[in-house]
Amino acid sequence: MTRRRDLRDRRDRQRPVDEGMTLVELLVAIGLTSLLMIVVCGATVVALRASDAAEARNDNLSVAQVGMAAATKVIRTAVLPDQLDDRVCTGCADSAIVQATGSQLSFYANLDNAGNGPSLVTLQALADPDRSGTWMLRQTLVPPTVLSDGSYTFCDVTSATCRFRTRVLCRGLPRNASVFRYYDFDGRVIASTTLTTTDLIRVSTIDVSLTVQMRPGQTRTPAESILQRVNLPNADVNVLTDDD
Repeated sequence: MTRRRDLRDRRDRQRPVDEGMTLVELLVAIGLTSLLMIVVCGATVVALRASDAAEARNDNLSVAQVGMAAATKVIRTAVLPDQLDDRVCTGCADSAIVQATGSQLSFYANLDNAGNGPSLVTLQALADPDRSGTWMLRQTLVPPTVLSDGSYTFCDVTSATCRFRTRVLCRGLPRNASVFRYYDFDGRVIASTTLTTTDLIRVSTIDVSLTVQMRPGQTRTPAESILQRVNLPNADVNVLTDDD
């Protein structure tokens, strides 16, 4: 009898034990797994959005900084033609700055000067044909044209025979962007919408303001704005020349 019981117990121990899961345990496991997946997916989405926003801000700031560096560098070369020991300029203005508004600045620049005189540079904010709904800051450089009497002048960029160069300094500007603001020697704002001839010789410093949004219409990442004030190194000489 004892031997028969031992054999039965041995067979029971050798039989695989499979207790399984109850329905309640299965539902709890599924719920916990789903909750964990929701938390992981939510954290992933937040991390991706934060990374994308940081990349967008860096893009906006980098474009604005590069554009600002290029614009301010060329503005500092503004010069009155009479200050250069070069040829006589025919039809030139009596100031270093030829035209000035909030979106456009034209001036004589001591760039690419091979002894023939300064170049005529225009910085203009205008609609960007490659990025709908945004504006860009474009530089146009017109080299001097030497005349038969030894003097020089500048051709009209609308003429088919005029030779000039253009380059884009900054993209992603808002529509109707106002980039330039002008100050006189006393630090007062020159409030004219378009500066007159009298205003032009009073310009001592210029504020350059760039607001860049490389992803138009995106609300999560705001535009980046930078501002820099540029002192015109030849402005004092301009006034002395005009007073003389």
